[in-house]
Amino acid sequence: MEKGTKKKIWDILGKKQFFLLVICAVIGTALILFPFGEETSGEEEGVMTVSSYTEKLEERVRELCLAVDGVDDVEVLLTLESGSEYVYADNIKEEREDGKAWSYTSDYLIVNNGNGTEAVLVTEIYPKIRGVAIVCNGGGSAALQKKLTELLSAALGIPSSRIKITS
Repeated sequence: MEKGTKKKIWDILGKKQFFLLVICAVIGTALILFPFGEETSGEEEGVMTVSSYTEKLEERVRELCLAVDGVDDVEVLLTLESGSEYVYADNIKEEREDGKAWSYTSDYLIVNNGNGTEAVLVTEIYPKIRGVAIVCNGGGSAALQKKLTELLSAALGIPSSRIKITS
């Protein structure tokens, strides 16, 4: 580009659309980063099954799509990379024998609860999103597909090549 012809993104999109896109991206990212914290029957406190996590995430994506002008009657399908990963507390012991090298042993920290013993769960890492498929009324328009794809890509942190929108 020649000097002086650089355009800022809000000049191309329009300031109002740019700020709407930024707000949607921030809200979408916040929704993904903060766990839902709901319990389902028979589960440990604060732990959610992959299927309930997927359902909640699909509902939030559906609501986000419905907030876009020209979109109604949305169906959402999310595919995930894998299952949840659990991180347990470690009990690490260090020992030194007769001035020799240190030796380390590690095992899970086990606690007694009312029903027996269990490992202490530190955190649950939810699976990453592999792809998104959206079917909606109004989704046949190329402009609307592009708008939704950019919105979902920013909100979910996935490349646009992993998002498909159709009517």
